[in-house]
Amino acid sequence: MVAVVVIFFIYDYWTHTYFKRLGIPGPPPKPIFGNALDFSKPLFEVIDEYENKYGPVVGIYMWRRPLLLVRDLDMLRDIMVKDHHRFYNKFPLPMSSGSFDNALFLLRDAQWKRVRDIMTPTFTGKKMKMMSGILNEGADDMVEKLLQSCKEDGNIDSLELFGSFAMDSVASCGFGLKVNSQKDKDHPFITHGKRFFEFFLIFNSPLFMAVSCMPCLRPVFKFFNFTLFPKDVINFFTDVTEKAVALRESHPSKQRVDFLQLLIDAKNGKSKMANENDEDDIHNKYFKDAGADENILIKTQKYMTREELLAQSMVFLVAGYDTTATLLTFASYLLASNPDCQDKLIAEIDDIAPKRDDVGYTTISKMPYLDQVVCEVLRIYPPAVVTDRECGETCSYKGYKIEKGMQIWIPAYTIQRDPTYWPDPLKFNPDRFTKENREGRNPFTWLPFGAGPRVCIGMRFALMEAKMALVRSLQVVRFEISPLTKIPPDVGLTSLLSKKSSYTLKITQRH
Repeated sequence: MVAVVVIFFIYDYWTHTYFKRLGIPGPPPKPIFGNALDFSKPLFEVIDEYENKYGPVVGIYMWRRPLLLVRDLDMLRDIMVKDHHRFYNKFPLPMSSGSFDNALFLLRDAQWKRVRDIMTPTFTGKKMKMMSGILNEGADDMVEKLLQSCKEDGNIDSLELFGSFAMDSVASCGFGLKVNSQKDKDHPFITHGKRFFEFFLIFNSPLFMAVSCMPCLRPVFKFFNFTLFPKDVINFFTDVTEKAVALRESHPSKQRVDFLQLLIDAKNGKSKMANENDEDDIHNKYFKDAGADENILIKTQKYMTREELLAQSMVFLVAGYDTTATLLTFASYLLASNPDCQDKLIAEIDDIAPKRDDVGYTTISKMPYLDQVVCEVLRIYPPAVVTDRECGETCSYKGYKIEKGMQIWIPAYTIQRDPTYWPDPLKFNPDRFTKENREGRNPFTWLPFGAGPRVCIGMRFALMEAKMALVRSLQVVRFEISPLTKIPPDVGLTSLLSKKSSYTLKITQRH
């Protein structure tokens, strides 16, 4: 027995000196746990402490598994763009997520490449223009709620308001359903959607991240049939999607241009090319700066399986709901806190879109200050604290050896608040994103959607959704700080930068 204990601690010591042997600095690990216990604090705080103490490349141990925290911009360009073929995949989940296993951001290698190529035409500027009318329907309900609140006490829960708008948008564009969640909070789509996100946040919790770094547990999870999401939630969205697909395939007259229809077309091999973006589309620059090529020509017919289609519908729920609701909540807070910026944005809106029925994808693409505001919100409050890559072959950068299988953490949150790149980083200053200021800055200092071929494919839709909600809101109201407003906003512990609870702002009607 003593011999077993001695051997275990020798192995534990050998494992926890891995980075020391490579000459990579990092926090001293504790026996067995490594650095996992540090992550009881908010993730962004821990990462910031590590970077300030150990530099731009830090070796961390989640239990006994080593991972590399990289914020060196040259290395990030190599990892995410130049040598992306060596860092093709994201780190795998430790347990099954049912149908969600086929979600694009969880796929690996050739399957990811095939599904990504098929889905790329779904998110071009041309397709966004086609879907903007559907988003306006949800915006109508949101505006009605805003005006109603003005007649009452003038206080709104911004997270609930914008969450309802985002949920309506996802239900309509992604599942073909008309859901007015501003009024009907008990609709099955809403209740299941919120339960889905409760578990999705668990997936991004420090505890889950620690467990995910223990490959030895995967057979255990598989044996006991543990899944990431409740099966009834997955079954609900699977059933909704299958019924909608069956209806459209059997009744072509029921078809309309939305995300679901574009997925059906992709499933049947009808998506052929992705170069459908206007040259003056303001959103093109995001893909260019991120080193991602949208102009993919699909030379052969490629098909999406039934399971892959169902999973991508749930991806749309992830991309279109929580990220957008959180972005809009932080945007309304920052505009309320900076009335001069809000005045400037309202002036642009009044000039370009004075009428409520004149807000589409083309219209918001003509609003440079709106774009600057959204970019600055995403800089201060990015959707994710970290993103990751998995090393596919052993390589070296700047003298640092990265072995095959190593997980790389890319800390967007701390990079985007680094005073080296962003003077007075906590100040809300949309002018950081004027054309002139963008051109003089390293694009890898702004990573809210990632970069390279694995940049968020739904970025264009998320930006359109958020911008449309801001424009439609500011056409009728102003955001103001209320005595009930929490300053600064509370955020959670997870790798997704999410709000902990409700958030109150005051609104006043403009006209």
